[in-house]
Amino acid sequence: MCRADKLPYMSRERRSEGVLRSVAFSVLLVSVVSIAMDELEKKGEAHKFGHKMKEEFLLAPGYRNFNHGSFGAMPNAVWDAQKRYQEQAESRPDKWFREDYQILIESSRATIAAYVNAPSTADIVMIENASGGCNAVMRSLDWGSGGVIMYLSSAYAMVKNTAQYLAQTVPGLRAVEVELGSDFPMGGDDSVLKPLEKALRKHAGEVKLFIISHIASVPGVIMPVEAAIKMTRDPAIVGKQPIPVLVDGAHALGQIHVDIQALGDPDYYLSNGHKWFYTPKSAAFLYVRQDRQLPLSPEPTVISSSGKQDFVGRFDYTGTRDYTAFVAFVDAFKFREKLGDELIYNYNTQLAAWAAAHLSQRWGTKVLSPPHMQAYMFNVELPTKSAAVGAALHDRLEQDYDAYMLSLQLGDIVYTRLSAQVYLDKADFEWLGDIVLELIPKIEAEIAAKDK
Repeated sequence: MCRADKLPYMSRERRSEGVLRSVAFSVLLVSVVSIAMDELEKKGEAHKFGHKMKEEFLLAPGYRNFNHGSFGAMPNAVWDAQKRYQEQAESRPDKWFREDYQILIESSRATIAAYVNAPSTADIVMIENASGGCNAVMRSLDWGSGGVIMYLSSAYAMVKNTAQYLAQTVPGLRAVEVELGSDFPMGGDDSVLKPLEKALRKHAGEVKLFIISHIASVPGVIMPVEAAIKMTRDPAIVGKQPIPVLVDGAHALGQIHVDIQALGDPDYYLSNGHKWFYTPKSAAFLYVRQDRQLPLSPEPTVISSSGKQDFVGRFDYTGTRDYTAFVAFVDAFKFREKLGDELIYNYNTQLAAWAAAHLSQRWGTKVLSPPHMQAYMFNVELPTKSAAVGAALHDRLEQDYDAYMLSLQLGDIVYTRLSAQVYLDKADFEWLGDIVLELIPKIEAEIAAKDK
């Protein structure tokens, strides 16, 4: 189970009233989103998506993947392209590492820079994953005599662990976690921005780096990044010196439109390709604003023998390893263009909205995030108050039905974070809604029998 913020106690009567209101809203939302999905299908824009699209991926036949967000899924076309690059590398190793790879990675960097509206290709480097990018930035900054490294309680565990490691090893540096309250995420943007503003005012003049997720992992919600960046540059809140911002966009690329300059041009931005952009595993990018590209910062987590001192050169080669995931970024982009990049966004977003409303209505529970904070990932309360039942439900679905669904906990609410994707359709979520209601009473009975 994954614990987040504890929610305040609510009486049974208040809970019942809340559920009834939630169900009524879900009924309305199902109708509205169903109309939108039907329109998409009438226009022929959804004909290529759903179960038939599963043939385009390496996923096992019969496997229902409701958790695309954790590790993604690679299309056959991208897998084939990566294998060709690997054969190219192994057939002429010196030519690959000294010539071919150096040319191909430029195409990947240029493709990403254009896609995320970076000011320049020279501001983009390739990294293996978001964890490596965060560590590259955080562990190579000059912390001087210390100060504060700040992040939200919704931050990914890697961010918290790295910040705490630095606080233990850098003299005078403190890690400050901004606790989001019981109204997060249903309270919307204010549930993030109000506690953040309070923390920034309290530590004005001390914060050396602020880290925020573009889309939080659990619960999976879009965070008010643009407003947060503005806040870190408001002298009335933080003092004379603006605070450098690192945006952890691990879940963003391919799930929402990423426009770095429109976000307010953060100091650092990074995102994975494997989660939502259909790249191989170990393909991600790091953007660093030009004025933050210093001689020794950021430095890759592995300092290689290349001897290159410029920002791009330091990251291009970090020792002998398989770089084919980097260059296959271009092939993932081609796959998206073939399907229709905007159609992918439309289909997944509308399927997620429909599924969230349908499941909350079917289970008599509620969706745990406002619509504007939801993209392909959505969070729905499970029809149980027992963490043990939720964990057993996860196991039963995986072992007996070849379906993967997370079971998580937010305070005293047991919920699931689900993912919409082009190889899923309404029927998958209808099946999930029914099978969960079928399994929970059986699991509860089994647990009760063991406790006797």
